[in-house]
Amino acid sequence: MPEIDHQVYIKESIVRVFDTLTTAEGWNAWFTDQTSIHQESDGTGEIRLKWTGLGKDKKDLVDGGKILETIPNKSFIFQWTPGESVTTIEFKLEPYRDGTLVVFKETGYSNSDKDIKACLNCAVGWGETLTLLKVYLEEGLVYKEESKEIQQC
Repeated sequence: MPEIDHQVYIKESIVRVFDTLTTAEGWNAWFTDQTSIHQESDGTGEIRLKWTGLGKDKKDLVDGGKILETIPNKSFIFQWTPGESVTTIEFKLEPYRDGTLVVFKETGYSNSDKDIKACLNCAVGWGETLTLLKVYLEEGLVYKEESKEIQQC
């Protein structure tokens, strides 16, 4: 089964990276428009990622699902459905040099044509997303509007 793996070093504290990835305010500051996150005390919950006015058709995109695990300053794992299968997104955070190593993995795609296409699009999309996260956290720059012109996975 295909899977996506990325890593990015961000010269910022694990606490700040974690807070950006696990709160609606964090996602909406640099990447999405109206994300909502509801977490239970056990680290599970629901996430809804929302982008408004994407691409030349200016359509909204909403995806998300269950939050499977939230371990403060260590990991954030949730599900969504970019193709026909529910996939699992894992953000693992590790201290590295003067900042944080973000280890990203997405699993759960099938070998169907729709899932293979989604996996290829998301492999590129998550690479770009992690770069946008790095630029936001290190430099305070947001390229949200420009990225809306790019086809989201």
